[in-house]
Amino acid sequence: MARTLTRRRTAATTEAYTPADDEQDEHGYAEEETERPARGSRRSRREPLHTEEADTSRRSRRSQEDDEDDEPAPKVGGKGWGSYEKTKSQTSGFPENFKVTNESVVVKILDEEPFLVFLQHWIERKGKRSWTCLESRCPLCDDAGDKPSQQVCFNVVDFTDPEDPQVKIWQFGPMVADILKNYSKDKKTAPINRDDLYFSVRKESKNNKTNYYITPVKERDLLDDWDIEPLDEQDLEEFDSKAYDEDVLNVNTRTELKQIAREILND
Repeated sequence: MARTLTRRRTAATTEAYTPADDEQDEHGYAEEETERPARGSRRSRREPLHTEEADTSRRSRRSQEDDEDDEPAPKVGGKGWGSYEKTKSQTSGFPENFKVTNESVVVKILDEEPFLVFLQHWIERKGKRSWTCLESRCPLCDDAGDKPSQQVCFNVVDFTDPEDPQVKIWQFGPMVADILKNYSKDKKTAPINRDDLYFSVRKESKNNKTNYYITPVKERDLLDDWDIEPLDEQDLEEFDSKAYDEDVLNVNTRTELKQIAREILND
């Protein structure tokens, strides 16, 4: 059954999402929002502030805090690339793009349909190479004569590390989009973000041609076939709250794109 998302991270809570500048290493931009702590209950003004019971309670709390300060420091840090990736995700202000490799990885799709569809120009140059098409009066289309490609984005939970699944943006072209669209119309796999449905994803490149293999995985098979614990309702709500919407897309000004178009024409 599809879920209604409780909250999406938008431009108000994130930096703008920038399409990938590297075909194999895509990066977006976002900043985690900080939630306000809940307010505690206030003491009634009629309640005496200094009582024997209150003084005893304060001494007890102070003693407990002193005991906690004397406890051994918790173990932090770690070794290996797994620790590197984990702390990287905790400290970076940028959301990662899910990258499909030749090894099968399980993902949980969080959206019933794409949360973002846009046209992207790919310009071979030093520095930034991907640019969002303005569609109307776009200098890269009209002046430089570059033809943009269609890009589709979904929020997914990436289980590359089953112990530490992460919400990532999966950006892809029409080939993958058509596969997911077909699944979304099939009664056996619709909607594609239903709670009991996951997908295994991999690609195979040969002779300059890339094929994508996207296979449905039922929740009941996750543990036996993939050694992955299914997400419960609380997990799903948490990951949904970290998902992104279309407002995170970065769009350059027409003036900036005119400058890129001039660079192309002057080469």
